[in-house]
Amino acid sequence: MLASANSPPPSPLAPRFPLQGSPQKAISHLRLPDVANLLVKIRRVQSRAQAIESSSGEGPRTHFGLELTCERKVPLYEEGRFVCRDGVDAAKLLRAVRSFLYEKAESIGANVLVDEQWSCAISGPRRGNTYRVLIRYSASASRSSTPDPQRPVGLENIRNVDGLMTILSREE
Repeated sequence: MLASANSPPPSPLAPRFPLQGSPQKAISHLRLPDVANLLVKIRRVQSRAQAIESSSGEGPRTHFGLELTCERKVPLYEEGRFVCRDGVDAAKLLRAVRSFLYEKAESIGANVLVDEQWSCAISGPRRGNTYRVLIRYSASASRSSTPDPQRPVGLENIRNVDGLMTILSREE
């Protein structure tokens, strides 16, 4: 059968050869690659739906009791990406990202972090019971007469995945 200029193009899901017994009826069916692509799309949607998100809350926060000795504040930002297996202890990962940010602050002569704000997104589980974790942390470096508390603000808001966490990789 030849296609005319007005007829629509054949469907990629339509059979390539007519079926025996009923040449009049066109029966469309899915091929194996089409089914595989559909399953991949469904899995991606499910993994997005399973994302666990948490944050320090609305707006930047500073630990109570810090007495700044300098008015100057230098904004800093750090993003940490982790791949973990069997669970996620997000509080430990958050502390690690904050400590890296604190090291940056010390390198420019500051001794405290103020106006802190963070967010954490955990996606998974994926093959091998792995999870991808993205932590974004922003703060300002300054000087204070009181020592830095060495812990993230709003730590009570963090959400974890139960299990014994193994960090497979870290990307900064």
